[in-house]
Amino acid sequence: MKLYFIETKNTDPRLRALYQKAFPEKERIPFYELDILPGSHFYGVYKDPHANEFVGLLDILDYKQICQVRYLATEESCRGQGIGSKILDWIKENRKNSVIVIDVESDSVPCDNLDQRISRKQFYYRNGFSASEDHYHWHGDTFDLLTANGTLKNGEYVQLWKELFVLLKERQSAQNCL
Repeated sequence: MKLYFIETKNTDPRLRALYQKAFPEKERIPFYELDILPGSHFYGVYKDPHANEFVGLLDILDYKQICQVRYLATEESCRGQGIGSKILDWIKENRKNSVIVIDVESDSVPCDNLDQRISRKQFYYRNGFSASEDHYHWHGDTFDLLTANGTLKNGEYVQLWKELFVLLKERQSAQNCL
């Protein structure tokens, strides 16, 4: 099965619906902010080139040879068909020169969804990702980092986001001056 990745500015309402259904509210940023950072790419994933058969979404951020997979989800009716693996293959093929980073809820802290967290991590391991030593805390939860196409140096991920927030503030200040 071939998948089609159509970069979008959040115009397909199916993207918003899946985004809101697939990710807990505390882990989502406002939908309209998905593409405001430099290097942001938001894709609808389809089974056909005309965007009729919607199967998922992908939000990635490219910055300094790092490709951060911020959000990846498949429609519930499409799960178990290998679509998530095909999306990861597409990322690895199209970001060959970047370390690909995915953050996942940690399975080493007390939680109500431990089985789901373990299953999610195993999915990424089966698809060529490895555990990183880095992790971070956000909105009261702990996230582990998994990588493919290389590794991150300790602290590199946090530094990346510090730099991105500076860029974002500079961009917002420049827009306020207009």
